[in-house]
Amino acid sequence: MIKAKRYQGNPILAPNEERNWEAVAVFNGSIVKEREKYHLVYRATSSPQRYFAKDNIELSSIGYAQSNDGLTFENRKLFITPEYNWEQFGCEDPRVTKLGDKYFIFYTALADHPHTSSGIKIGVAITKDFSKTEEKHQVTHFNSKAMALFSEKINGKIGAILTVGTDRPPAKIALAFFDKKEQIWSKDYWENWLSSLEKYTLPLPQEKNDHLEVGAPPLKTEAGWLLVYCHIKNYFSPPPVFEIRAVLLDLKNPLKILGTTTQPLLAPKEEYERFGKVPNVIFPSGALIEKEVLS
Repeated sequence: MIKAKRYQGNPILAPNEERNWEAVAVFNGSIVKEREKYHLVYRATSSPQRYFAKDNIELSSIGYAQSNDGLTFENRKLFITPEYNWEQFGCEDPRVTKLGDKYFIFYTALADHPHTSSGIKIGVAITKDFSKTEEKHQVTHFNSKAMALFSEKINGKIGAILTVGTDRPPAKIALAFFDKKEQIWSKDYWENWLSSLEKYTLPLPQEKNDHLEVGAPPLKTEAGWLLVYCHIKNYFSPPPVFEIRAVLLDLKNPLKILGTTTQPLLAPKEEYERFGKVPNVIFPSGALIEKEVLS
């Protein structure tokens, strides 16, 4: 039986009412460790404001914080904000991976409000040291969320995982492989990829009323790539039950599933999981393995 133990000091991050951009909520953090420093990017929502002639908008942006122990975070700052029309109504749910000497931060980009499926896509920001974003691109032109890179090239190619059709279900978790980083935001590449979507889709266990989404960026282990993801039971026949599950993918061919968890790693239980910006949600957008412990 797999046992997951919650940290007694949860939550490790809370809203800051003195900062408008993160006054309402902070959540869905993604973490990466470099040497002895932990870097955390997270979604933050602002206090209600008038924005693009619309009232009471709680705008999402992406914050950054750092830590020496992975539990106590400081030096928080606003890091990624809406700038372009394809993300003008919010930047949400970042996932960070270091590949080479750059950090790639993928996030959900919202182009409209009220949000529609056609306005929900993926963006990416690239940074060398979290002092600033050096590049920013719209990645997908179709409804999608929750993209992340593999931390090493696979068979000489840059590997990525993402969720397609999150707002046009049934959602599919699929892989993509790039010869060079510029293909990540190439519309021609994605149009060709979509035409063969079934070829790149992971056959994860799922009932017809369930929903799923990529969680944390894949973690390399000796046994394979460990993918921690969100499985939402009864999503289309409420009440939904959010669960954290995991799947092990082959190191050389991550389209091959080596094993899956037979029970949830976690489900909403504590007060900070049952109440908040969205109630009864537990979501794994970041993970690390240290000393053979998954956290």
